[in-house]
Amino acid sequence: MSRIKSLLVLVALLMAPSLANLAMAQKEPPKWSYIEAGFIDFTPDEGLDDDGEFVGASFTLFKNLHIVAEYDDVGNYTFWNAGIGFHGLLGDPADLYVQAVWANIDVDEGDISEDGYEVQAGVRWKLIKWFELKLQANFVDYGGDVGDDTTGEVGALFLFAKDRIGLGASWEGGGDADTARAFFRFSWGK
Repeated sequence: MSRIKSLLVLVALLMAPSLANLAMAQKEPPKWSYIEAGFIDFTPDEGLDDDGEFVGASFTLFKNLHIVAEYDDVGNYTFWNAGIGFHGLLGDPADLYVQAVWANIDVDEGDISEDGYEVQAGVRWKLIKWFELKLQANFVDYGGDVGDDTTGEVGALFLFAKDRIGLGASWEGGGDADTARAFFRFSWGK
């Protein structure tokens, strides 16, 4: 092994405990009151790849309850959802959560409009003060022409200005479409 590689390994080994201690010292939970907006790259298995925009929000009702809503406009597709969720159980740096939402999809081609429901479950974990990860599983059932789908989602959020401003990205796939997002978030409260 060259000297540079040896030095890099040594530095990584020396920094690992410091990073672990920093992550463990972080005791602030993820914020559940926020508004966000961003861009979507939507790639259905059947159909044209399309880009669009979305806007969403989450508001804390009580200590462990929140409401969520989102509107997506992506080419020939329009998605709406709104619902309620529960979060907590893991202590301050992380939250398990489950959400149940009413969901609607409108597809211009074929004049399709279906209502259904979606169940989302996952974990949000603030690894360090300015960085949060999200892992989520989704099941949606629109019935009718659209049917049901199961997907997985992974996301990352970089936080600034005392956790008030965030820049994030996520990817959802495994079902009938792949969706990539880049977004801006403004948070408040706890």
